[in-house]
Amino acid sequence: MIQRLAYIIVIAFMVITSPASVMAKGETTRRERKAISAGNNKYRESKWVEAASFYEKALEENPNSAEARYNLGLAEIRQVVNLQDTTARSVAHIKKAKEAFGAVTNLAKEKPGLAAKANYNLGNIEFNSKEYQKAIDYYKQTLRIDPNDDRARRNLRIAQLNLKNQQDKNQQNKNQDKQDQDKNKDKQQQNQQQNQQQQNQQEQKQQQDKQLSPQAAAQILQAAENKEAQVRARVNKASKGDKSQRSAQSNKKW
Repeated sequence: MIQRLAYIIVIAFMVITSPASVMAKGETTRRERKAISAGNNKYRESKWVEAASFYEKALEENPNSAEARYNLGLAEIRQVVNLQDTTARSVAHIKKAKEAFGAVTNLAKEKPGLAAKANYNLGNIEFNSKEYQKAIDYYKQTLRIDPNDDRARRNLRIAQLNLKNQQDKNQQNKNQDKQDQDKNKDKQQQNQQQNQQQQNQQEQKQQQDKQLSPQAAAQILQAAENKEAQVRARVNKASKGDKSQRSAQSNKKW
């Protein structure tokens, strides 16, 4: 029996602030930091669209900003009410979020903490989309970077259970489909056999209609003989009449 799991995995929604200590001191860096800070303020106000816009401005200043890229992923995913929604708008936001987090996962050496969070969130996105195998892969990657992440370990176990349930259900559906196909095949064969029997019966009937039974043949032969006898009788009667007439004529002359 398939065990039903009603877990909903929650994204780690806390935005990241760019630390000044690791930032360069140039003008571009200040503009980047200012854009990230403004985006974070809008994010805290639940103004996701405006927050995303500021993070994109930060990325224009520094395309390699892991913080801006990660926070952009959060702002995009916040605009999706249901991760299983397949409308064009939701699909577009999910795609942008996954692209943003995916870029951060490549920075495991430079930004291991941020890369672990990005993998964790990608795992949660895939989990809520019922892509359990992908979720498992992301949770495992999270634990490779941060073996102490208990949330990732817990979600990994849940995803593994859900994957097994999903596979069992798929196998049951396949078995049911095969049974239905076999039933349909048997029914088709039965119908073909019935149709063939009906056709054979019709052909036999037609052959029987074409062939005369012995009784019918005897009746036809008897009718033909009776008719022939009647014709002979008329001919004989006519012949006797002619002879009598000639005989009378001959006696009259004498």
